[in-house]
Amino acid sequence: MRTDTNPPRYTRTPHLVGLVAEAERLATLVAGASRGDRDRVGDGLRQRAALATLRLDGSPIERPPALDGANPVPVAEVGEVAEVAASGHRGTWFDAMGVGGRADEAVLALEFLGATAALASDDLADRLLAAPQETLAELHRRLVQGLVDEAQAGSPRRSGQAVHDASVGRIIYFATDPADVPTRLALLSAWLQSAGAREHGLVVSGVLHLELLLIHPFESANGRLARAAARLALRARGLDPHGLAVPEVALGRAPIAYYEDVAATARRRDHTVWLERWGEAVAAGLREAAHALGVLAAEPAPRAATFLDRWGAAGFTIADYRATAEVGPEESRSDLDALLDAGLVRRVQGSRGLRFEVVAPR
Repeated sequence: MRTDTNPPRYTRTPHLVGLVAEAERLATLVAGASRGDRDRVGDGLRQRAALATLRLDGSPIERPPALDGANPVPVAEVGEVAEVAASGHRGTWFDAMGVGGRADEAVLALEFLGATAALASDDLADRLLAAPQETLAELHRRLVQGLVDEAQAGSPRRSGQAVHDASVGRIIYFATDPADVPTRLALLSAWLQSAGAREHGLVVSGVLHLELLLIHPFESANGRLARAAARLALRARGLDPHGLAVPEVALGRAPIAYYEDVAATARRRDHTVWLERWGEAVAAGLREAAHALGVLAAEPAPRAATFLDRWGAAGFTIADYRATAEVGPEESRSDLDALLDAGLVRRVQGSRGLRFEVVAPR
């Protein structure tokens, strides 16, 4: 555990520097969209983000629930949601798996409502970096409203917790000892208000995200809290001023690797790889928002189109592209950026920007 407020250790690798520039470019495009377009796509993007963040926490939710019965998915009525909230089934969906039937649907509905409420917490963006601990407590209360006792919401965790890979019954990492949670939160808060204020917004949001995943400050909903807080930090630092990016979708493509990166970063005490993963997710989330808003146009070079025609649906590396297209480093980077913007390829997470997969074979 760090015992001072110095910035965490990381290296400004070419990949990370490039991701910072990419995020800034895409954020500018998203911010420049009209208010009408932002309103048009906002709800859909926030629903995608809410579903993705819940699934990263292990929820079985598949689509947005509806309390009024308009959705074809059978969900709880408002009264049933209130009944579950008043019952002894507190915590996350896993705690309520034994409820059975429509009550399970009510828990899913409450979790979805909490996630969307957190994503819409515009009023907390500026407060987050000025008063981190108080703001995190309020954000947690919004996330778990109706799911946990009011006295527990926003209160420091007292039980030991670990993050598991349920598919094989493996512990990925243990969260901070509950006795150390207040100290870790105080250190994080001090860093955000001092050294963190001088860091780039991508770094600040990434460090906040990671630390909250490691600390697990509350009894429940810590994963979605970390992601919601990181999004608020992006907003506060101007990288997602309207809260339209959906980094959770990219992170959700490899959920176990996401949590394994948390554990690996804690072991090596170097944030570089984690910040690259987070930067890739932020760039992908901003790119999705830009596409939805219709503000991102890309025309890949003819040689890039030819490469995809030859390559088919298989993944490839930068070296593959350079050798096949017969281009140098700068040209290959420009070509691949255009393919990313066109939505034809995406980065393979954890490859440090060296591998890509074809999204839409030509």
